[in-house]
Amino acid sequence: MDKRTKIYQSLAVTHLKQTLAKACIPLPPAATAMCPAAATMKSAGLSKKRKQPVVGPPESDSEEEESVYDTTSDGDEGEERQQELESDDEDEDVEERSNDDEEGEDEDEDEDESEEEEVKEDKKKKKKEKEQAKEMVKEDKKEKKEKEVGKEEKKVKKKKGEGSGILSNKLCSELPISELTANAIREMNYTHLTQIQARSIPHLLEGKDVMGAAKTGSGKTLAFLVPAIELLHHLHFSPRNGTGVIVVCPTRELAIQTHNVAKELMKYHSQTLGYVIGGNNRRSEADQLAKGVNLLVATPGRLLDHLQNTKSFIYKRLKCLVIDEADRILEQNFEEDMKQIFKRLPQNRQTVLFSATQTPEVEKFAKLSFEKNEESKEKPVYVGVDDDNSKQATVEGLQQGYCVISSEKRFLVLYALIS
Repeated sequence: MDKRTKIYQSLAVTHLKQTLAKACIPLPPAATAMCPAAATMKSAGLSKKRKQPVVGPPESDSEEEESVYDTTSDGDEGEERQQELESDDEDEDVEERSNDDEEGEDEDEDEDESEEEEVKEDKKKKKKEKEQAKEMVKEDKKEKKEKEVGKEEKKVKKKKGEGSGILSNKLCSELPISELTANAIREMNYTHLTQIQARSIPHLLEGKDVMGAAKTGSGKTLAFLVPAIELLHHLHFSPRNGTGVIVVCPTRELAIQTHNVAKELMKYHSQTLGYVIGGNNRRSEADQLAKGVNLLVATPGRLLDHLQNTKSFIYKRLKCLVIDEADRILEQNFEEDMKQIFKRLPQNRQTVLFSATQTPEVEKFAKLSFEKNEESKEKPVYVGVDDDNSKQATVEGLQQGYCVISSEKRFLVLYALIS
């Protein structure tokens, strides 16, 4: 018999023995003779129950006993091999499971890494999209600004080309004036002439009498100051020559404003400048006139006072008389004062009259102002701007206002405005 059949026999006998033992039936002698290892196993089991020492197999000289023991040892070896095979199978299963687990973990790690890479790519895409959006917004803003600038430039060009509104298409740099006056005008940030300036300054520079009609805020002040300053400059007036130009204003506020504009225009000239208005100290004004004021800004009442009472006031060499806001002068009942002023001033002079409105009273006053022209054949040049809308005294866009002040604070407010 081969070893495998022996192993199967021993296993069958042990199984039979176990079943008989449970049924309390003794094992047949043939079975014990075939596989004494089963009996030994029974005795070993009983001995374990009884806690007796295990007795080894009896020594025998017969070949039959040795064969029996060989079969039992072979049976044990078969069981051990079977157990080893089962353990090997279990180990292989465990290894396969561990390998499967490791492969699963590797796959999970690969999936996690791929997810992380996808997240990073998504972030990069979002950043790029945000940057592109920002660039688009910047480009849109630039385009809007360029469009707005283009529209403003077109509007300015239209105004310059058409000469509509207050401004004309003529530049201040085109005027035939001295470099000293031109520098002052540039520093005042004037580039284009207004309509009244472009039409009246050329005539005034030629020494002609001019009657101008223009609304308040249209640039009349610069229209008569530039030619007056140029006249003094070309005649080389000095303080000892006295007063060469007189500008008459209806109110003290307007006189101070005109004086400030003239001061800016004359900053590079050597000629002197001053003003006399009601409410100021008359003695200090007389001292100033005695020193010599080439360009004098005055209100009608105070000017007449100095003409009558200030002996040191030199006005016999007067070259130009300017009357600003003639309509307002008449409204404030200065007509009689002006008549007296006309009588005392030299007749051989240039006369300039500006008014915001043209009324019958203004026309009569203009005739009175230009009476000396009856001796000469030349008539005053009339320059009118917006004659169709002459009823409106101010230009469009000019804001005017007033404030109500209590009688106790009027002097403080007036002093703050003047200073």
